[in-house]
Amino acid sequence: MDGETRAYLDQALGSLRQEFVGLRQEVRDTAAETRRHFDVVAESLRQDIRAVAEGVGATTERMDRVEASVKTEMEERFAATHSIFRTAFHELRRDIDDVRSRL
Repeated sequence: MDGETRAYLDQALGSLRQEFVGLRQEVRDTAAETRRHFDVVAESLRQDIRAVAEGVGATTERMDRVEASVKTEMEERFAATHSIFRTAFHELRRDIDDVRSRL
């Protein structure tokens, strides 16, 4: 290899090395910027997830209260209906006994 070719290749190789070093630094800078952006997005998501979790917790508590209220109301109405049917059944039974005693 002659001196001129050798000098050209050394210069080209040096230029490529500088470009490579520049690209490596650019990749590092981009990675750091991407990481910062990701951290901001992740924190925002954490806040959103906390808000959703709090909403779910509040909704669950409210549903528990509604469930207890509905259960209590159903039990009260069932007891009242049962009482009405029991009274009506006793009256019907008494009327049937009266009719039988007349026969």
